Amino acid sequence: MLTYFLSTFMKIKHSIGDDSVKYQYVNINSIALMSLIGLTYFVLIIIAMHKLHSDYNPLSRYISEYAVGKYGQLAASSFVTYGLAILVIYFCLKTVLPVSVKSDMGLTLMAIWGVAVFITGFFNTDLKAEVMSLRGTVHTVATNIGVAASMICFIFLSYSFAYNEGTQSIALVTLIIAIIALILTGLLFLGLLGDFMLKYHYNVSSKILLSLHKLTGLSERLLVGISIVWLIIIVSFVTS
Repeated sequence: MLTYFLSTFMKIKHSIGDDSVKYQYVNINSIALMSLIGLTYFVLIIIAMHKLHSDYNPLSRYISEYAVGKYGQLAASSFVTYGLAILVIYFCLKTVLPVSVKSDMGLTLMAIWGVAVFITGFFNTDLKAEVMSLRGTVHTVATNIGVAASMICFIFLSYSFAYNEGTQSIALVTLIIAIIALILTGLLFLGLLGDFMLKYHYNVSSKILLSLHKLTGLSERLLVGISIVWLIIIVSFVTS
């Protein structure tokens, strides 16, 4: 729906026999910069939430927990904005990348990532110690799908960037970020497993799971941070 709207609004005309794209009304740079505004809004709100919810330990508490209780709508609005920003960047990449660089799988996963993040803004998570509700389950499932999709998306797109002269300038840095993000994702999912086991009173004998359970907030923040850096690099490429 979003892609259709943007396509209609921009009235894109492809040049015959060329990978270039002509824009009749709205420059693609303007659309890409809108996504940068969305990313900035998300970052500023989440930073503010650390001050407004100083009772939450950022090492162990999830970002999504800021959407529960006081100032919850403000935090939720940042998730929606973040999801929309990802979808706008997906549209920009789909439009700008030459056919020889496009990774259909990578772009599809990026769209899934954006939709998943967008959904999390409408279904609040449950607090860390609480048993999962239906609303919290939807949030958790959407979050896990989004994280998994983003990681595979990073790898597919970063790999495809290396095979075209026009995108080789960002290939190495995006691939390094993809590898770091993959490691952080593994640590986060192990921490989530520890959370789940403790929440439902399973015996957690693994010291690794117990340690990562206490650092899920840190793992998530590092992952979100480096994902935003990856997106900013893409926006810089699109607008260059």
